[in-house]
Amino acid sequence: MEIYLLRSSIVIGDAPSVPEAQRGLSLEGRQIVRAIGNKIRLTEEPSFDRFVTSPLPAAVQTAELFADRTDYVGVVETLPLLAADAPASVIAPLLLARGERMVVVADEPLLASLGAFLVGRPTFPPALHAQVSVIQDRAPAWCLRPGELGRQLLLVA
Repeated sequence: MEIYLLRSSIVIGDAPSVPEAQRGLSLEGRQIVRAIGNKIRLTEEPSFDRFVTSPLPAAVQTAELFADRTDYVGVVETLPLLAADAPASVIAPLLLARGERMVVVADEPLLASLGAFLVGRPTFPPALHAQVSVIQDRAPAWCLRPGELGRQLLLVA
């Protein structure tokens, strides 16, 4: 099992007056996701079974850009529970039934909760916008943060 947890990138109108359901990616957010996707394609040569994303516009846009940059040609699926307050214990089995190697795109705090559940720990480090955190065989593996030159060990308490 290999799961890439990808946080939605930076959005336009990141203000409380703009509803989250209307926020798309900013130019900077798009550039960051493209760069992260390129770096992963070139250094990791990933091969994914599935892309599953929150239905929120920024998450869908992040997933589509990342899928394009990592040469994923399948369908980007939406899972409404990734935008809800559903517990990780409900979401994880639905994701694990979809494949062995996948990308899950959502926002915090859901990603940290899901990561903690998948690795069987009480906590999981929250991700920066457009950060990728990788779980391999139910263990924290590595992460790649925007602006960093290479992947870092994913440390979980």
